[in-house]
Amino acid sequence: MQCPGRSRRRRSAEMLQRRTQLENHYREKLLRQCCKDGLREIPMPYSCTRRSLYITEGWECIKAFRYCCSKYRGEEFDTRLPPTTPLPPTTTAPPRPTLDSCGHIFSRILSRPIVGCYGFSGGEEVLMQSIPRVASTLFKEDQRVYSEKEEEEEDDFMEESEVTVRSKFYESWLWSDLTLPSVPEGSRDGLATLHVESIFPDTITQWGVLAISSSPVTGFCVAEPWNVRAWKRFFVDLKLPYSVARNEHVEIKAVLHNYGDEDMEVKVVLLKTEDMCSVAFNEKHTQEVTLKGSSSLVVPYTIIPLKAGEMLLEVLAMAKGFMGSDGVKKKLRVVVEGVQKTKVQSFVLNPSAKGGNDGRQVVEVDKVELGSLVPNSQPETFINIRGNLLADTIDNSISGDSLASLIRMPGGCVEQNLASITLPLIATVYLDRSNDWETVGVQRRVEAINYIQKGYQKQLVYKKKDDSYPPYRNEGTSTWITAYVVKVFSMARKLVGVSEQDVCGPLLYLLNNKQQFTGYFREDNPVYTTTMTGGVQGAESQSTLTAFVLIAMTEATKDTELNCNGAGHTIKNGIQNAANYLRSTYGSLKRPYSLAISAYALSLVDEPPSLFLKTLLLKAASPDGTHWPDSENHLFTLEATGYALLALVKSSHMTEAAAPFEWLNEQRRRGGGYGSTQPTMVVLQGLAEYLIKKPPPNDLSLQVDLSIRGRSDQRFHFDPRTSYVARSSRAPLDQGFRVEAKGKGQGILEVVTYYNELPEVHEKSSCKNFDLDVTIAESSEKPPPDAEKSYRITINVRALGPREVRMVVLDISLPTGFVPKNEDLEMLTNSVDRYINNFQIVDNLSDRGSLIIHLFKVSNKETDTIIFRLQQTFKVGLLQPSSVTVYEYYNPDHRCSRFYSPKEDKDELTQICRNNICRCTQGDCSVSKSLTDPVPYGAREDHACKGLYHVYKAKVLSVSQSQYDRYEMKITQVINIGVEEGVSVGDTRVFLSHAGCRGGLDLKEGTDYLIMGPKTDLWYKDSSTNSATYMLGKDTWVEHWPTSTECASDAKLKARCTELDNFSKDLSEKGCRFK
Repeated sequence: MQCPGRSRRRRSAEMLQRRTQLENHYREKLLRQCCKDGLREIPMPYSCTRRSLYITEGWECIKAFRYCCSKYRGEEFDTRLPPTTPLPPTTTAPPRPTLDSCGHIFSRILSRPIVGCYGFSGGEEVLMQSIPRVASTLFKEDQRVYSEKEEEEEDDFMEESEVTVRSKFYESWLWSDLTLPSVPEGSRDGLATLHVESIFPDTITQWGVLAISSSPVTGFCVAEPWNVRAWKRFFVDLKLPYSVARNEHVEIKAVLHNYGDEDMEVKVVLLKTEDMCSVAFNEKHTQEVTLKGSSSLVVPYTIIPLKAGEMLLEVLAMAKGFMGSDGVKKKLRVVVEGVQKTKVQSFVLNPSAKGGNDGRQVVEVDKVELGSLVPNSQPETFINIRGNLLADTIDNSISGDSLASLIRMPGGCVEQNLASITLPLIATVYLDRSNDWETVGVQRRVEAINYIQKGYQKQLVYKKKDDSYPPYRNEGTSTWITAYVVKVFSMARKLVGVSEQDVCGPLLYLLNNKQQFTGYFREDNPVYTTTMTGGVQGAESQSTLTAFVLIAMTEATKDTELNCNGAGHTIKNGIQNAANYLRSTYGSLKRPYSLAISAYALSLVDEPPSLFLKTLLLKAASPDGTHWPDSENHLFTLEATGYALLALVKSSHMTEAAAPFEWLNEQRRRGGGYGSTQPTMVVLQGLAEYLIKKPPPNDLSLQVDLSIRGRSDQRFHFDPRTSYVARSSRAPLDQGFRVEAKGKGQGILEVVTYYNELPEVHEKSSCKNFDLDVTIAESSEKPPPDAEKSYRITINVRALGPREVRMVVLDISLPTGFVPKNEDLEMLTNSVDRYINNFQIVDNLSDRGSLIIHLFKVSNKETDTIIFRLQQTFKVGLLQPSSVTVYEYYNPDHRCSRFYSPKEDKDELTQICRNNICRCTQGDCSVSKSLTDPVPYGAREDHACKGLYHVYKAKVLSVSQSQYDRYEMKITQVINIGVEEGVSVGDTRVFLSHAGCRGGLDLKEGTDYLIMGPKTDLWYKDSSTNSATYMLGKDTWVEHWPTSTECASDAKLKARCTELDNFSKDLSEKGCRFK
């Protein structure tokens, strides 16, 4: 049923009129925007009242939003105040987030603003860069070509060896610092000229060359971009996904472009790539196609990578009659299927303190026990040794992406930008005070200062008109974030040009707006959950926040001269009031975290330090005095211990500080980080202050001997000049090793194991902190021209604790060939009812790239829903399951993961694997023998006696299909014991086989099979639970074993049964001697 066209047009006009009337109800700009956003359609099934809970622009905006939304949608207008009315922002919002960070992964969804020209003048230093812009599609793609032609003659085509192959595809290039000469005397136009020559890369695109000048006379000037097109009349483009999982079936596209008017006969050649299944599996593949004038043509190829790593794909295209030629060579990133995992062990090497009577310290490292490994993957264990306790941490702090290097977490909010400043800042202060730059590299100080300067400039974008700072753009002011800005900017003043106002402004804002009469500070927009700021409610949360602000104010004013327009007396009084409040509450604090941060805050104020504070602080420590435990979160334990170490060092209690110093060094994670931003920064500051106050001896030396069975011993020497140099070695996975250290120096031994784990897609494990559900379904809408299909992904999440959770991250891994719809994510971000606060695509947190979504808060009462579209840009068969993980940014151990995968289209897989293209993947598969397959005489015996083979009769209990199909079987007869001892009749075992082998294996539930395989088929054994996992691979014999009923009903089957019975009896009784 459909309405007549005239009725639809009339209804559409009426709706448009209603929208206009509602918008005109408001004259003020903000309220008009709030009304307009209330008229929007969103994909989530929320009422107008529910939608308004995401608004932070204040009550008047909420009312306008609800009024327009309810009147337009026919709902009741709700005039009740929300449970907590958010504070309105006090400044104009900075630019909305985009997917600029996704770079080469999703270039099609990027947009790049171009800055206008302000002019040049002579004698200035010029920075030139080149920015690519994706060329618009000028011609419509023709119908795809599947027919192949045998090449009949090659005389009219260019020789393949003469084709120029393009392989350099840069996003940006020509980054040069140049100095313009002075303006020549007598110059009429007053301009200086400098000629720069450079060769264009291989990308067919339009380049925009942008020049930015800086001069002490004229300041910064930005020229209009100079655009130049790199172009060919005939060329080929090779479209590849960002990454592919091993064994996935992917249809890539070679796109031929003809910008001329004449039709072309084109020979297209796909060259052979090792370890990749395609039509060019054995040799290059050639076909001829017709390419019409002023058109494009897609030539599809199905590829199946069989090994992980970077694989080169090369396509050549030659037009008949020498009308043109082109070649493209690109790298395809192939990753191991499954979920990336890392295990890290850290040991402090300090033989002078930990060694025996002979001065030697011995560390025995056991072999790493791993769980559900991806079959045919090779875990790797690396041993890293450095002769300085902070070497890794310092090294990774002074990097372009310290967040990813140190803590393996995304950026995206104000605090995380501050963290990216603080890490290189603390490292620089430490190296300056310890005079250690020569061991790290003097040039790296320039790099560190550059990172700090860039972070400082970026941070100013978030500043509000009243000098306060929010946790996210457009959110209300956060006391904690504003105090953190004071701390960081005051530290950076000695190193970069931080203005006094940028420190004084937020500091005075806190004193004038957030400090209460009794001295404590109020938080109206908490970043952390209440547990992070000192526990439950009441005095402890007030004390911890006040301590944090006091630390920031004291550090800002003690070592730097701040005038703050004559407000010094106000600041001094504010500091004293806050200190008095902490002194009055310190004796009643219970949590070690609260005691530790308060002790450090007071140690900065009190001279001399209070022995009473020291007594209470040490009383809250663990029995051995090494750490200050927090029962809710290990990261809080690390942070509390860092604050305690700072308090002890500041109070000169170096004897008591030694134990937490050593304990913190042993808690390091990969790269020297501590799991999240705050613990990493507090601990780094604590360790650095300890080493500055108690530096290692100048004659330190450390000798480390590494002993691995089956190898020659390795010896490493460290002295002051080489203490920062990393010494590395690989360790075998199946055995432990021994490290022996001697000398007066100290160092760090780090053992890191990388491996891939099978996703438990069929086991929906319970999560303690979040309820998470993920679904994906094909959309009914027509996909855009550059996509195969369009999908809608729905993510439902709810906090399971007693209160809402702040600062939550959704880490969404994307299936191969899928990209998010940028407009959907922008729509969820760019309105007053913000459902997500930030989004970005990152490629440094996983091997496949992730879409990161920040949620400022997640409710514990109602389910929060996020819906957006994914576009499938490549056809893919046997897709690996992808995951969605939700976690608290400041407590990443509070997380929950769920897997999702688009429904497999069997017809599409058949199309992808047309012409037996996928047959070459069957080489690693086991193919079961059916009841009708002939078995040569003695074949079973020959197979069973090739080596130490297990031979079982087993019944299939269940079948679970995924990237690796899982067959749970019950052992009904143990015919021959293999490498696994103790297998008994009645035991259950799991057998795995790749999904690509499903057709040839075809195992059925309730059916018995003869299983024979080599020792390498035993993939995983857990003796504690008497469980084991086997692979069904190319050397595994799988044969259907008929039932007694089937044997009695058919003469041929009866003979088969007799053969199987005789074989099993002879092998079990006589072994391989019966042959």
